[in-house]
Amino acid sequence: MRVIAAVATCLFLLASPAAAAPEDVANDISNEIMSPFCDGVTLHDCPSQEALELRDRIEAWVSQGQSRTQIMSHLEREFGAGIRAAPPAEGAGFAVWLPPLAALAAGAAGAWAIVRKWSRRTHTALPVSVTMTSEERHRLDHELAMLRTAASREGERP
Repeated sequence: MRVIAAVATCLFLLASPAAAAPEDVANDISNEIMSPFCDGVTLHDCPSQEALELRDRIEAWVSQGQSRTQIMSHLEREFGAGIRAAPPAEGAGFAVWLPPLAALAAGAAGAWAIVRKWSRRTHTALPVSVTMTSEERHRLDHELAMLRTAASREGERP
């Protein structure tokens, strides 16, 4: 039964992008690009009439069967590379991703070094000097013998 559920889940997840409605794909794309009509706002959040018309054009392109890559290329040709909300992780856009990645790697390396240092700490015991009288030594030996006897009896029980 679990195998059937796992297969059904995989098929559902794999089929979801293909079954997405043109409006959904157009909304995803409009979230990934900046509005050429409203400064500092994605196309999805821009309330202007021009933005609505561009979203409709994107939806029409999706309905015609154009891929996300084709639509993004068309938008970049029409409005310039600055239309992307985030730079691509390839080519010159990759350089923009380097500082955050370097900071993340440095933080991870620092955390690893700290954890490694903490886990390698050894606690050396200070030498303890105890002096006992012969009476105290006799009493300690007697109590230890009683504990050993009790422990051996516990081991004999079924």
